[in-house]
Amino acid sequence: MKRKQHIALLMAGTLLLSAVLPYTQASQTEAAAKPKLSVKKMSLILGKSKKVQVKNVKKKQLKKITWKAKNKKIVTVKKSGKLAASMKGKKTGTTKVTAKIYLKTKKKPVSAVVTVTVKKDTKTPAPTPKSPAAASLPPTASGTPGVSQPPASSNKPQEDPTNILEAYDGIFKYMGTCANYYGYDEKKDQLRTRGTLDFITENFNSITLENEMKPDAMLSTWGVGVQTLSLSEAKELGYYIPENYPETKVPLINLETVDRTLETLKKEGLQMRGHTFVWHQQTPVEFFVKNYSGNTKVTPEVMDARLEFFIRNVMRHVMDKEKELTGSAGTLVYAWDMINEYIHRTHDATRISWHNVYGDMGLEPSYVKKAFEFAYEELENYGVQDKVVLYYNDYDTYDCADDIVSLVNFINQDATDKNGNPVKICGGIGMQSHLCVDYPTIESYGDALDKFLNTGLEVSISELDVSTNYAKTGETDAQGWDKWAYKDLGQTDEDQADYIKSLMEMIVSKQKNLDRTKNQNGIAGVTIWGLYDKCSWKADTKPLLFGKSIMDPKASYYSFLDAAAIWYS
Repeated sequence: MKRKQHIALLMAGTLLLSAVLPYTQASQTEAAAKPKLSVKKMSLILGKSKKVQVKNVKKKQLKKITWKAKNKKIVTVKKSGKLAASMKGKKTGTTKVTAKIYLKTKKKPVSAVVTVTVKKDTKTPAPTPKSPAAASLPPTASGTPGVSQPPASSNKPQEDPTNILEAYDGIFKYMGTCANYYGYDEKKDQLRTRGTLDFITENFNSITLENEMKPDAMLSTWGVGVQTLSLSEAKELGYYIPENYPETKVPLINLETVDRTLETLKKEGLQMRGHTFVWHQQTPVEFFVKNYSGNTKVTPEVMDARLEFFIRNVMRHVMDKEKELTGSAGTLVYAWDMINEYIHRTHDATRISWHNVYGDMGLEPSYVKKAFEFAYEELENYGVQDKVVLYYNDYDTYDCADDIVSLVNFINQDATDKNGNPVKICGGIGMQSHLCVDYPTIESYGDALDKFLNTGLEVSISELDVSTNYAKTGETDAQGWDKWAYKDLGQTDEDQADYIKSLMEMIVSKQKNLDRTKNQNGIAGVTIWGLYDKCSWKADTKPLLFGKSIMDPKASYYSFLDAAAIWYS
């Protein structure tokens, strides 16, 4: 009898637990996914606007959101897409703005509140810079070139910056990301989707086309390959043909995507880095072979003419398009990555490329120097040589900084402008910065940055991402460079956040303490290489500031913002 009672009690308890457990689990899930706003407090400058976004909600879960300011005389609220609102300061003071979030799974709305304080603009006007990059540098104590000093307290940014542009305002001139106009899969239509564009324009003022200005995108047609034109056809289309061009046909250059991108930049108030002309990867084999087909490589002399044809025609087209859109050249594309990764060039004999045509030219490659010469002449032709910077761009720069300095010195050696005056045709060094949370050390990265700044050239952090769980495989490629791959090392988002904060604090400190007697240009900007982890080229290592989408900020996003504060310490 007691055994039966025990079993009955056990069954009753099990039934009770099974009834309670789903409710408990649902409550925990619901609590974890509770909608909230991107900030709890916000400071606004009188007359200026900022956006607030709803987090932890997907559009498909949402019925609607209503926004209401307690005091409409202080701030006005306007919807900005389905999950955000724009706040505009109308009068000094503090008020609360409430978002009522109606979900399909709930009868009652969830309320979220942000406290908004509107202040007068206390910033003092910055002095007129002598060069575009100098706009990002603080004035010296004496007002003359020298070691830069921390800005006055009145120049401090608004408290609790809510986006990347706001956090780094006045520190770097350009804050960028890479994006795609057409793209594919997770990278699709990034510059054609309104919500993604809003995110980009809120956080960045610069973009780099991730793939659509690389040689294979401009010199070949998807599914067709390299198409050719006769010289007469090319001239009718307005192509420039070099005087020493020895062939009877030229490759068709595809610039439709570039045109659409430039139109978008003009409309959205963005600028762009041109990326890239000379690269041993993502360049059609046909560009290096006779008659643009087969497998017989051309001579260096023929390749020189092809290189000149390619660079001059692309740059002329872009600058003409800028004049059409804005009235003047040099307004949308402010920098060109002329040469990409020469130090890490491949020697693959099975795939014809630059190395196979010219041979190994060490740190004095003639075609690299010529590429800069052609491009600089075009900048001079359009009168924008003081506005647009030509870059050498490479990765693992902390392992080969001395070689890069030697290379750019060779490029600039004996270079002159059209009047015969000495000039640095390579005006910038791009540090790609595809990093890991345990490599390189912050110190070694900083040492490389110092070496580049000591050249007097402008420097950009051109392709920043920081991988977790990424390690050497123990193998090397044909050139002896280490191979890397995903490996579970137990590294977390918090590890990434800590590394990024230390890295960015170091970079900002270099900019803050820049000796302007040695370098007037400093660090022009930082470009984060992707919008969120899922669309990264290294997605399995989760290297970016956002996770599954642009609505999923990681701990590293907040540490990236926090690092800017060292500028004012």
